Amino acid sequence: MKAYHGTTKGRARRIFDQGLLPMPPSQLVWFAEDRGYAMGRAHAQARRARDEPTVLACVLDIPEIRRRLGGKGVVHKKGIIAIDGPVTIDMMRAISSADFATEPEEVATWINALLDLAGDDRLSARHRGVQRLSLWINSQLASGSAKGLQFTALLDNARKWLPERFAGRKLEREVLCGHASIGFASVDLGPDAVTVSRQAEALELLDAAQAERRVSGLELLAEIDDPDLFDWCAICLEDRSLTVRIAALRTMVQCKAGVPAVVEPLADAEDRRVRAAAIAALAALTGSETPKWIEQGLRDPEACVRVTVAGYIRQLDPKKHRKLLELASHDPNPDISGRAHRRLLKKKS
Repeated sequence: MKAYHGTTKGRARRIFDQGLLPMPPSQLVWFAEDRGYAMGRAHAQARRARDEPTVLACVLDIPEIRRRLGGKGVVHKKGIIAIDGPVTIDMMRAISSADFATEPEEVATWINALLDLAGDDRLSARHRGVQRLSLWINSQLASGSAKGLQFTALLDNARKWLPERFAGRKLEREVLCGHASIGFASVDLGPDAVTVSRQAEALELLDAAQAERRVSGLELLAEIDDPDLFDWCAICLEDRSLTVRIAALRTMVQCKAGVPAVVEPLADAEDRRVRAAAIAALAALTGSETPKWIEQGLRDPEACVRVTVAGYIRQLDPKKHRKLLELASHDPNPDISGRAHRRLLKKKS
């Protein structure tokens, strides 16, 4: 299956000989079937590393990975894949650069990987030659020619549009195959052994048969501030227990970053508890769109939804969001109206 991995440009340049190695703090390797989800993870990692986000692609041989690591070594739910163990190059089928290089930034990543092998200076995604190569690859994809795209044609065009880097250079097809596909690296934030042990305990709880133990697993991951907390919550949105699904949504409120698109469909859920938790999670995760979700929650017919979202009223600017605060100030629930009145008074003071 085709999968995406969110990382940083700095790490992407060091992965070709390693494959994917599980490293602390997560001790897991993460993929997503959706490129946008992987980009969300890339942005979160880039902020921590003060680098630029990069999304890399490969084709995973899931049955082979399960065979090597065991059934419990691979979690694949809701379009997310978490692998507890190394993913070596031979577990991944190489993707031609045409399969993943659909943007100049990604073309630049591939080109710079080859340039790194020769010790050359790096190229910007804004380089005219990189832009032309990107357009050519996109035209091949659009015409349905990607499957028949030859590495030799790709290299011929690289030599044509980047002659200062590729003219006269001999690169064998095996080199292109090995380095046009992508391996991965995890973030190393150096946790202590106690944190790693508690994370292992949390993941064991998530695999328990009892719903209350799975909820405890989520609570423990939140307590130790697991860097992949949102991803575990997203996986738990498919849990057979409604209690666990609601707990996952409520835990997302504590996440430093996430992918709101995973939660958005649940903002209109029939169950009021799911709806309340989903809207609260979106209010916590969406930044500039937080007022939009607060308004949806405050207009909900169910008091429990409105009360849950009312906790975010303090984030509203009394001048910019006066109409929304006035809406809340007329709510029949005294807690909600009281919060709104106090926030409106901030404007006068």
